[in-house]
Amino acid sequence: MKPRRVAIVTSIHPDFDARIWKHARMLAANGVGVDLICPWQVKEREEIDGVTFHPFPMATSRAKRLFQVPLRVLPRLRAVLSGVDIVHFHDIDLLPWMAAVSLFKPVVYDVHENYAHEMLVREWVPVVLRRPLYHAVHWGQFLLSMVVRNIVLVAPSQKPDFSNPRFRQAYIYNYASVALLDGVANDHDSRKDAVVFIGSQHINNGSLLLLDIAEKMAQRVPGVKLLATDRFSSAAFRDIITSGIEKRGLQNTLELIPNVKPHELMAVLNRATIGISPNLRVPQQIMGIHTKIFEYMAAGLPVVVSDLPHQVGVVEAADAGILAQPEDINTFVDAIASLVADRGRAVQLGKNGQQGFKDSYCYESQAQALLAFYDQILTS
Repeated sequence: MKPRRVAIVTSIHPDFDARIWKHARMLAANGVGVDLICPWQVKEREEIDGVTFHPFPMATSRAKRLFQVPLRVLPRLRAVLSGVDIVHFHDIDLLPWMAAVSLFKPVVYDVHENYAHEMLVREWVPVVLRRPLYHAVHWGQFLLSMVVRNIVLVAPSQKPDFSNPRFRQAYIYNYASVALLDGVANDHDSRKDAVVFIGSQHINNGSLLLLDIAEKMAQRVPGVKLLATDRFSSAAFRDIITSGIEKRGLQNTLELIPNVKPHELMAVLNRATIGISPNLRVPQQIMGIHTKIFEYMAAGLPVVVSDLPHQVGVVEAADAGILAQPEDINTFVDAIASLVADRGRAVQLGKNGQQGFKDSYCYESQAQALLAFYDQILTS
């Protein structure tokens, strides 16, 4: 049984966030009506690609989010609730309110991250509070999710947090959208050498390693730029990176480029010949599945990535690039230098990755799995 209409709700994801927008467009493309309640800069009831928007102002701070989000989200949800079959929400701060909604309407909780483990590594959490917050988030999420029951997971590492037989679960992996392929520029043979990083900038994503990598690149492969997204976890961390660029004299090697909307991403990837992802070997990164790997593959870029378990499986299966060790900066620089020196090999690895993306790692390939999960919910 396919739902006639689904309300997708997000409280914090920015305009046309890739995960949310992929989800909404995939449902609309499969004939499902979509009401998207989101803090985006769009018009009330504007319709794009079959998705109807119900926007609200973004919360102005983490402290105010607790009060602002329910006051802004719930009235908009209430306005569409009678017309939808399922409510599918994407953020843990909505969980208490959605647990209440689930008492009279089927609700799906889309769990993007290992939230409890995030409390152990987030720089904004004081060290003394990290372990208590870990337990609070773990048990709070578990108990409220037991009310919701219907859970979408993005990685097998999340399974232990939802092991009770009461849960109905589906895995919908955060792969990149097949729509990316429409913008690929097939000029890989002739592009100027450049390395690109399109992830969010924070310590565990390897942002500090990028400074070290860029410094060694300036010595080993002078003239090759490292392009990195200007998307930081905080203004203070951005200052650390920009001051590091200045102090090390990397202005001509490491360039911060504007963060773009998902549909503009390929224009950024088309500037590069190599995609990099220097994630640290910490639990939060080890357990995650990192979308940028699939975006690099869609773009036909060979990848140089940390040898974390899931990335090892993807890169080796597709023969899409070179694995490096985040504990050894030289392994990244050696990999980059070898790809710069052998453009033919780099192009072939990129082609391998692009084919692997088409065959196994595009988000839209999971449409039937999600619709089957909705059918299970609606017919149970």
